[in-house]
Amino acid sequence: MADYKYLKDEDISSKTVVVRLDLNSNVEDGELFVGARIESYVETLKELTGKGAKIVGLAHQGRRGQDDFVSLKQHAEEISERIEKEVKLIGWDADFVSEIKAMQQGEVILMENVRFHENEEQSFSPEEASKIDWVQKIASVSDLFVQDAFSVCHRAQPSVIGLSVLLPSFVGPVLEKELSALEKVDSREKPSVFVLGGAKISDSISLIQSLFENDKADTICVGGLLGELFLKAKGVQLGAKDKFFEEKGLNQFVEQAKQILSQHGEKIIVPVDIAIMNDYDEREEILVSELPKDNQINDIGMETVSEFKDVLKKAKLIVMNGPMGVFEKMEFEIGTKKVFDAISKSRGFSMVGGGDTEAALRETDFSPEDFSHVSLAGKTPLLYLLGKELPGLTVLQSKGASGTPEKESEELAKENPVPVPSESVEPAKEEPVQDSSESEDSAKAEPVQEEAEEEPESESSES
Repeated sequence: MADYKYLKDEDISSKTVVVRLDLNSNVEDGELFVGARIESYVETLKELTGKGAKIVGLAHQGRRGQDDFVSLKQHAEEISERIEKEVKLIGWDADFVSEIKAMQQGEVILMENVRFHENEEQSFSPEEASKIDWVQKIASVSDLFVQDAFSVCHRAQPSVIGLSVLLPSFVGPVLEKELSALEKVDSREKPSVFVLGGAKISDSISLIQSLFENDKADTICVGGLLGELFLKAKGVQLGAKDKFFEEKGLNQFVEQAKQILSQHGEKIIVPVDIAIMNDYDEREEILVSELPKDNQINDIGMETVSEFKDVLKKAKLIVMNGPMGVFEKMEFEIGTKKVFDAISKSRGFSMVGGGDTEAALRETDFSPEDFSHVSLAGKTPLLYLLGKELPGLTVLQSKGASGTPEKESEELAKENPVPVPSESVEPAKEEPVQDSSESEDSAKAEPVQEEAEEEPESESSES
């Protein structure tokens, strides 16, 4: 792994530790639904408080202007119940500096939704982020910063990068697991098989090109909307789905898919059969040769699953990102479920996650223990594999790794912050909401597997 400092190697007893968490979850009709994300950070908080640290948690929920942009009150209550000690939620309009100073060993404060600060959804350089008033105030009464939210590391936001300039900074336990899994993926163990699906066509096409260019994939199995794109690239007329591709502007990716097939076609397994909702509202599997149809395509068929299984059982490295179909409908969860089952039985290293994958695991009754690693970081692992710069990691390798001496930090806190928009705090909006967990990749897909916006997400992408 890169040159990071790991929290497990640090004595944190009696120290005030600021931890960037990702608690972003599904909220429906104002009610928080606790998923794997929150559960994973419960373990982090138990571990750190057990070592006598004083914990200050930073996290977000939703995005400004969306229905799930709410207070972290329910998050604090749920975490408090699970770690069996009070988690005190502190608003940004309170005297949080005094609250932090007064903390005792093993206590936990959760600061209110960091995105209640308007500038939290803007990008800064690390130095600019470090001069923002609330960042300086938090740093002035803290000893360490811990980055434990891989899902936000692709963002150059104050809570992600600002504190690493001011404090000694470390990789937390959840982030360490993510990086360890990605190091395994980077090991190029052979044969390596990637199973890619879901609705994020632009990300997946770029990933496929990168994997082949860097010799990281021996075989790539494609399903979901991505699989349909490659069928179109092979000249298959889909029928009803052709109109969807046109309306959503997805035909722009057909030429890229054609080029990939011309160069690496023998390494890509494209669906040979698919499942539609027939005129009797039942699942019906048909061969690709029977297309086009006026019915929507909602899943891969069992012959395709069989071809996927043949390569998966021989693989020493497996990465799955995105479901194979509209898993939210029971009759169309079969393809995703069968692929999960094949991966879980593999003797190779398996990493699954991204998009709606984690949600699909729950829907199909699989658990993280069935795989080597389940990523909760949404699309961030894809960006990592694409070689994109991740500001939240970069800053940990540079200034953040050693931090700024305490006295210098105090002096910096007295400087005028860089000009930023007003940091007004919005009250929580406890309004009816749609299913959406912003961690960036994923509200539940529509039956037609529409290309999701970069954020919302369902326990699975970035926040």
